[in-house]
Amino acid sequence: MHTKLIPISDWRRTLDDLSRSYDGAIVSVEILGGEVGAEEEVHEQPLRGITSDRSGVTIRVENPGGLHHDHHVASPKKIRILETDEGALIAVEIQGDEGMHSSVQFRSPSRPEIFDPAVE
Repeated sequence: MHTKLIPISDWRRTLDDLSRSYDGAIVSVEILGGEVGAEEEVHEQPLRGITSDRSGVTIRVENPGGLHHDHHVASPKKIRILETDEGALIAVEIQGDEGMHSSVQFRSPSRPEIFDPAVE
C-alpha cells in the first residue's frame, strides 16, 4: 500500500478525474478526530463525486431512494490518496481543521477501468 499526497494546485483536477472514474463505486465515509473520535457518516452507498472549490471539498453520495447526501470539509489542509501496490484505490483522505479527517473508503479496492462503461 502507498499514499500519494496531492498538491493543492492539483486538487480540483485530481478530484474531478477521480469522480468521473469512480462514479457509482460503493463507498463509506468516516469522520475521524476531534470530539467525534471515529464516526461512520455513510455506509456503503454509491459515490456521486468529490469536488473542490473555494469553500472546501464536498463528498457526494447517493442514499437509498436516489437522494444525495453531501459531506463538506471546509478549509481542507491536505488530500491523500491511498492505493494498493497494484494501483487500486483504497481511500481518499481529506485533512480538515483541528485534526479532523474525512475518509472516503472504497468497499473493494479497485482500478478506475472497472467503472469505465467503454471497457467490456
